[in-house]
Amino acid sequence: MQNVNVVFFASLKERMGIASYEAQLNLPVTVEELKHKLSKELNNGGSLLESGIQSSIDFEFSRDTDVIPENVKEVAFFPPVTGG
Repeated sequence: MQNVNVVFFASLKERMGIASYEAQLNLPVTVEELKHKLSKELNNGGSLLESGIQSSIDFEFSRDTDVIPENVKEVAFFPPVTGG
């Protein structure tokens, strides 16, 4: 098991009620697998399964099918970004 820092931003952070969480993971896993794990572990974790939730792995945008590598430092989740 490895500890991975998971960060939540913007309105997602408000809905989750926390800014970050130290997840224990058996890496490698996909972003989608992490979302499902967190949805069961965290209050309001189901928010991660909503349509449009974006993610990044070590500050690079990622998709649900991307694999989180064993050397990861941080995974972040945030709501869809709107432009102006």
